[in-house]
Amino acid sequence: MALTEHMKLYSLSGRVALVTGGAQGMGAAICRLLADAGAQVVIADIQVDKAEALAAAIRERGASARSCRLDVADEASILSAIESIESEQGRLDVLVNNAGTQDRRMLEDTDSSYWDRVMAINLRGPALLTREAVRIMRAGRIDGRIVNIASNSAFHATAPSLMTYSTSKAGLAALTRAAAMEVAKDGIRVNALCPGNTTTEGQLTASGPAFPADQIARFAPPIGRAGTPEDIAGCVLFLASDVSGYVTGQTLVADGGWLTC
Repeated sequence: MALTEHMKLYSLSGRVALVTGGAQGMGAAICRLLADAGAQVVIADIQVDKAEALAAAIRERGASARSCRLDVADEASILSAIESIESEQGRLDVLVNNAGTQDRRMLEDTDSSYWDRVMAINLRGPALLTREAVRIMRAGRIDGRIVNIASNSAFHATAPSLMTYSTSKAGLAALTRAAAMEVAKDGIRVNALCPGNTTTEGQLTASGPAFPADQIARFAPPIGRAGTPEDIAGCVLFLASDVSGYVTGQTLVADGGWLTC
């Protein structure tokens, strides 16, 4: 097969992609790359102004994007966003559950309201969005792709104060495997991407205790640098495109080799 034929496997032309938390950081990089690959990208975020600014910048480059308000912790907001996609795009081919929170609390400071908020954003929201995406994909007989942004914290304790976060991401990895098994017969693929230490706005502005210097040193992976949003976006394109057509129910770790240490 010629290289040009191989490259077609990465094309998302004619497909609609919903990216939650798409206004900044990893989400924004994912939106830009999926749009460059030909997708009609819906940038869903609670930060509506940032989402629309990114959508406008993508459209200026000749690609397709629009913004949509979405609070993943609110089921009514999820249903409203999905309804708008059905009304305006008429289909949904790719869902990237990227929105999340990394707010930190030590074990002794973890109360039920904090726990419930993290779980609502990092786990319940993606579960509800997956449910709605599958409904649309099944109805349209679409060979859909769902990519859940989990974390290498799902497999290994990375730092104090991340117990709740790590638990939510482990749950998201489990959700990925269970959903993949259930919808494989429909031609829908579900995979998780597990970043390691990646420099984003959300990471820098997360509330809670700062990581001590010796802990930060432990984050350094064998590859010798922190990840970038573009590193993660490339992995999402792989999982969202035809090039990974035989891959489902998997958790792809993109952490520069940190888990090998």
